[in-house]
Amino acid sequence: MPISTYKLIAHFAKQPQFSVHVVLSEEGELAARARGCGATVRIIPFHRLRSIRRPAEFFRFLVSYPRAFLQLSLLIRKNRIALIHFSDIIDMPFYACGRLGRAMTITHLRHCIESLPGRLFFDLLASFFIGKVVCISEAVFRFSGLGRGRVNVIYNPGPDASLFDPAKSFPKVSGLPETGAIVLTIGKFLEVKGHEHFIGMARRVESISPGIASFVIIGDKLSAHKRYYDKIRDLIAESGLGDRVIILNPVSHETVPAVFARCAVYAHVPNWQEGLGGVVLEAMAMQVPVVAFDSGGIGECFTSGKSGFLVPQFDVEAASRRVVQLLCDEDLRKKMGGAARRELISKFSYERHFSEIQRCYRSLITHG
Repeated sequence: MPISTYKLIAHFAKQPQFSVHVVLSEEGELAARARGCGATVRIIPFHRLRSIRRPAEFFRFLVSYPRAFLQLSLLIRKNRIALIHFSDIIDMPFYACGRLGRAMTITHLRHCIESLPGRLFFDLLASFFIGKVVCISEAVFRFSGLGRGRVNVIYNPGPDASLFDPAKSFPKVSGLPETGAIVLTIGKFLEVKGHEHFIGMARRVESISPGIASFVIIGDKLSAHKRYYDKIRDLIAESGLGDRVIILNPVSHETVPAVFARCAVYAHVPNWQEGLGGVVLEAMAMQVPVVAFDSGGIGECFTSGKSGFLVPQFDVEAASRRVVQLLCDEDLRKKMGGAARRELISKFSYERHFSEIQRCYRSLITHG
């Protein structure tokens, strides 16, 4: 479930001056939770376009899109929706619905658009149909190619402090080693997530300090990316890490704090330019020091050398050295972990996030 989107819905559904309508492509956890917090949920079935490189998926999108586009435009006009907030770049095909429905529009941009054609296409649609773009980091803004006047950089609110609370006691997590240090990474088995770098790092750490830690990957094995998953399993075996690396199925969002409570270090080594890094923020909330590639907005999450370690992207050797440094120095881990939580609280607050979002709403509605 997209946690950031749910937080946005839940916050504004509680505000008496707003009537919140949520449009989704299917029923599911987000729909149920949105209804639970008082939002009106409408289901308009259509197939999401996640990649034009898969012909079958692209065809299903083309078949379902026209009807969905018309339904959304009519729903906006019928309900006299004043403002539409698109949650992510994947909503681009529906940007024009706002103009047809006579509503003001705002969109979140949560990803660094790395390809020039993608950037130009987004800029073209945004210039015609979007009143304001909310970028979740300065890095996302730089990659957008947009002018500063059309953009607000507003950090995500960070994890729920009542859930991600290191002072709590947590139950054991099935499959997670109960003793010894753990180096963790979380991410679906997609090439952009960089699991091969995590395995390379584990191999180097093991060669420097044999048996110093277990290395845990938590991630979905996606059917469309089975080849990549198999590649990572083969790499683990070839590296002689079969007894050191553990792959676990995803856990519920409510269980994630219990996972972090058992971890010594969180490693974040993606292949792409990360928008911000929600899991990095969760690690910080749980006082787990982070070693991460300098990728996109990751460097905006924490201060390198104080509340975590940032290393050059793809420099697995540097990441390995920092992981070993943290594993060998418990005092440093505690010091950095405490600093990470304090920095998180100061930079990624709910109050600041929603105050700035509401300011964007009022500006659009007032000035059009």
